[in-house]
Amino acid sequence: MMRIERITGTNLTGLGDVDLIFPVGPVLLLSEDRSRQKGLDDLLLELFYDLKTPQVSKDHSRKGSVEVWMSGESSRFHICRQYFPHKDGLERASKLAIEDETGQKVSLPETMTVGEYLFGVKLRAFRQGGIWEWPESQENNDFVRRVRNLEQGGDEGLSLPKVRASIAGALTRVKDQTLSMALVKAEYDALRRDWEQAHRQQEKERLLLIEIKNLQEKEKILVERVSQAAKIQERLAVLRQNPDYRELRQLQGEVTRLEEQSREIAANLTALTREAPVDWAMIEGLREECTVWAGLQEQADRIAAKAQKQAQKIRETQTFLLTSGYQGLSENQVQRLRVAEEERYAAQQKLELELDNLTIVKSELEKTQIRYTAESAKLQDIAVMEGVTAATEIKFAQRERHLAQWQSSGLGSFLDRMLREQLGLTGIGKSLSLHYAKYYQDYQASNYEEFTSRLQEFRDQRRLVERLQMELEQLHEKVLWEEKLRRIVNSRNNIILEALSTTKAADFPAWLNGWEDYRQKKRQLALWQAELQHELELQKIEENKTATAAEKLREKLSNWGTLTTARDEVLAVVLNVARQLWAKDEVEKEIVVFSQKYHDLLGARNIEHLAKILEPLADLERQTRLSDQDGLAEIAARQKERVEIRRQLEVAEQSLREVRKIPSLSVLEKKIEPVKRQWMAYEALRNALESAQALLETTWQGWKTKYGKTLNVEKQWVLSQMSALAVQGMIARDGAEAQRDYFAYRMAIAQLALGDNPEVPLFFSVGEVNEVQGFWEEVLGYLRKLSHSRQVVFGTSDAILGQKLAANGWLRQVV
Repeated sequence: MMRIERITGTNLTGLGDVDLIFPVGPVLLLSEDRSRQKGLDDLLLELFYDLKTPQVSKDHSRKGSVEVWMSGESSRFHICRQYFPHKDGLERASKLAIEDETGQKVSLPETMTVGEYLFGVKLRAFRQGGIWEWPESQENNDFVRRVRNLEQGGDEGLSLPKVRASIAGALTRVKDQTLSMALVKAEYDALRRDWEQAHRQQEKERLLLIEIKNLQEKEKILVERVSQAAKIQERLAVLRQNPDYRELRQLQGEVTRLEEQSREIAANLTALTREAPVDWAMIEGLREECTVWAGLQEQADRIAAKAQKQAQKIRETQTFLLTSGYQGLSENQVQRLRVAEEERYAAQQKLELELDNLTIVKSELEKTQIRYTAESAKLQDIAVMEGVTAATEIKFAQRERHLAQWQSSGLGSFLDRMLREQLGLTGIGKSLSLHYAKYYQDYQASNYEEFTSRLQEFRDQRRLVERLQMELEQLHEKVLWEEKLRRIVNSRNNIILEALSTTKAADFPAWLNGWEDYRQKKRQLALWQAELQHELELQKIEENKTATAAEKLREKLSNWGTLTTARDEVLAVVLNVARQLWAKDEVEKEIVVFSQKYHDLLGARNIEHLAKILEPLADLERQTRLSDQDGLAEIAARQKERVEIRRQLEVAEQSLREVRKIPSLSVLEKKIEPVKRQWMAYEALRNALESAQALLETTWQGWKTKYGKTLNVEKQWVLSQMSALAVQGMIARDGAEAQRDYFAYRMAIAQLALGDNPEVPLFFSVGEVNEVQGFWEEVLGYLRKLSHSRQVVFGTSDAILGQKLAANGWLRQVV
């Protein structure tokens, strides 16, 4: 039995500082008023089951605490809960410790309360059987009402008929509003449909706006494309009228380039004559000779440049040939490489074709090898039979035949029987059998039949092993053929890879292409070398002509009175001027030719006007690939498409105007919301009342089925325990019958809630009582009997009752 030994507390609301000791036996708690009793009950509920906010200190600036000491059959408990000041109230901390020989502390799961751990019952059972506050009202009608409620539903504060009537009345009032609510629902449904339609229209409006924007963009693009196409057709018409425009533009550019070149040459001539010791008179006097020399020099320079370019190509080709990796390679080596590639390819193809078959062959080889080993081991077990020759076999057969003849003859049987029966000796047949058995033992046999059987088994096994050996040899040959093919592939690969590494080719076809390129360049090199030799000879001839012309100019300079010492310097300047003059004359000739050709081709046209229309020419020329009909068809198609888009745009804009005539969602939502709340509140109330009614009936029926009969039995038992006279019906009617029934029903409910659990203490509290005799004597007698099995604490604020109880052996404590 679990028992509370002591309760101490400090700074507790409604209690202050308390120190209560509960000895063994019934305990009386005497208080000034019932509020202190109720404060103690609330403290126990909060302490054991966290029922409500903690009992806090009156002075919020100080902390409070409560401690409880309890004992059981084999353990002791100390519960301590402290309250700390907090800005929003109080923050509590609690701990549970077991005081036993080990001093072990209890750690409870988060979902378990202290009361569940100590008493083994939930809060509802504890309130029904552990805490009992006697009603303050002493009116008989009040007790009759409580008894009726307990009898009907097990709850003294719940009147089942009243609850039923309340729910039924509420349902009636709700149903009376059905017609008005139907109108509300119809209004809500209509507004809801309008809202859904408005929502759809809003989405439609959004889509229409997107569609209108897209159509406007398409129309804009089509207008631009039609305009561009029309401009292109106009430009194409101008281009067809002026098919020589590109040639005109090229001639114009060439004339401009030549004029710029002529100006540069003139500037160079001016600079030369300004600083050189010659004048234009000398230059004009030697103009013919200068022109001849300049032409020869130009020819010589052209030949020299060509020879130099040819020599550069020859050097690059020689470098390529030297670094190509084909240098010194003969046709025989190339042929060997071709043969190696063919052999490698053939072997590789055979390997690929036989790859799956080779996998099967290797698997069969492995299986056959395993079987061959196993069968060879079996053959080895009977290898002793290998020594049996044909002569041995004939000799054993003859012996067995002679033995069989002896055993089957009458004389042999008679002699054997006489030897056994008359002389006690072994018969001749038996002696021969034993003698022959010794020969059979050499071959691990006991008789002739076993000998012949083992001999036949040996020969069959030997044939099987020989057959398996032949299969192994055949499979080995197939595997060796694969290895031979792989060796061919690997060896030919090595040969080819060696050649590829020298030339850095990716594969053999690339190597062959490189070889052909090498041979082609080698032949081309010989041709280029011959051409270079020819060019060098021509260059030498032209250089000789140029030197002769220069010598004539030197002689002419002597006629001009030039000093011999300055003649070379003057000659150099003259030759330089001569080269510039020759170049200027050539450029002016080209300018005349190209200008004449340009003006003849241009005629009366204006090139700037044409350029403004036709440029950029490349894009326009690409358009000329299309025929006029295609261009016009394209314009017509885009015009038609534009008309169609304009029609779609007008339809969409008209639809948008129609959509915007419908009220907006915000207006409808403001109308819907109050109607919806009214309807939803009605539905929620109706459903809640119907659910409450159904739940009440279901719960009551379940309680009645489970506890109705048992409760009456327990109640009668409690009454019988209160007084033997109550059972016999001899107690005088003192007006306390309703109180007795109430007490009996409450104790019966406590018994049903707790069952056989003696761990839960009973805290019974009552205020002032009118009469101690009769009913209360029975109650106190029952509680005294109950204290033998459970801890009973009787609290009262009636001083007279407290004195009588103390006189009758109740242990008194003041709270």
